[in-house]
Amino acid sequence: MLDRETRKPVGADLIIPVAAGAYAIYYVLSVRNFPWQAQMSGMILAALMLLLVLIYLARVAIGLRRGRYSMGFGDFFGAPASRASRAIFVALIVAYIFAVPYLGFTLTTFAFLALSFHVAGARPVGRALLTAGLAALGGWFFFIVLLNTRFPKGPFEQLMGAIF
Repeated sequence: MLDRETRKPVGADLIIPVAAGAYAIYYVLSVRNFPWQAQMSGMILAALMLLLVLIYLARVAIGLRRGRYSMGFGDFFGAPASRASRAIFVALIVAYIFAVPYLGFTLTTFAFLALSFHVAGARPVGRALLTAGLAALGGWFFFIVLLNTRFPKGPFEQLMGAIF
């Protein structure tokens, strides 16, 4: 048996397979009222997904039993020095979700990108602001003007709608 420091942590590696297995089960349960062709294709894909997940889980269980793996998460949350900036990014994402109905797509995207560049340490600040502004304007032009996507309209979108 390996000591605690040399065993590979596999806790984080289980997130995607467990989620995939759960989704496969959900999908099979959700297509019960669909035509039989959709049910069959869904069941075949779900069975393949579950088979692969079970093979992976068996491999992990064998590794755990032999002492090669541990259920730890290792560096899943990143190096301790970068955890604060990661937490700020998560907070910015949550703030974006809550702000976009009020500020609209373009202003919220600009603020999110500008603050993200600042947290990431992008310098000089002027170049970061220019990049955020061009990206937000590019997103506005592509998604709202060209594709006519119904994103939340804020002051910028209303102003552009009045001008054009």
